Amino acid sequence: MEGDDQSSNYETYVSNVYDEMASNYERIYLKLSQYYRHVYSELYAVFRDYFNGVKIRSKILDLGSGTGIWTRLLRERGYHVVSLDISHASLNKCVRSRRCSDPVQGDAVKLPFRDGYFDAVVAYGSVFNHIVKTEDAFREVSRVLSGGGYLIFDVDNLVCPDMAYESLLGGVPIRGFLKGLISGNGHVGYWYNHDHENIPFRFFTIKEIRNILSNYGFRLISLRGGIHVLSNVIPSRLHQWNNGITSSLASLLYLFDDTLGRHAPFKYMATTFLVVSRKNNA
Repeated sequence: MEGDDQSSNYETYVSNVYDEMASNYERIYLKLSQYYRHVYSELYAVFRDYFNGVKIRSKILDLGSGTGIWTRLLRERGYHVVSLDISHASLNKCVRSRRCSDPVQGDAVKLPFRDGYFDAVVAYGSVFNHIVKTEDAFREVSRVLSGGGYLIFDVDNLVCPDMAYESLLGGVPIRGFLKGLISGNGHVGYWYNHDHENIPFRFFTIKEIRNILSNYGFRLISLRGGIHVLSNVIPSRLHQWNNGITSSLASLLYLFDDTLGRHAPFKYMATTFLVVSRKNNA
């Protein structure tokens, strides 16, 4: 990954962050933030399209399951779900809330499952953005998926208005942002400061996602930019937690996001991409 130096202990840092957030994650991101409620509603729309009405009891890996929001919805639909997360506290909450029946603490770059075990993998919540060795994670997902199995995920986009704001504010190195804009390659080292610890966060471009999927045996079924297409003209730092005029304006812009996010060139400017891919048959 280009940009800032990486910490070899990033797994520990990410685990610690989500361990601390586990008890309040849903209250913060689903109740207090209109921005993230919109994210989850768009994720659910794709989820519903692929998992509602399916009769077979397929085996599904909820990769980066956290406290089990998606695990619960999958189990309610009759699927056998393995919930994998790097955060021990998040999995504990998942079990206590009776969402997870098969929790596994682990890292996406070294999945403890046999080849071809799962029929689908769901990785919602910018899971791949949190992984520095992203290609290793895609390789592992491809390995544990059966031929024809689905990989459904979301990733945050480097080339969008919000990242331009972040580069000006110092959140994303401006050199990395401009290089990604020109070359089509993300790989920008992005650091969240958490209790003086540096947490790597990787942004992608559409070109990069297409290449990674192709390299690891997937074909792209659909790519939507339905999350914050027009509404990302409002910087996310203002948008995420504001409940005043900014919130009202964002709500109005949300009405156009889904429609615009299905069509070029608008979908390429979304803050987050929704990706449905399928592993090629052997």
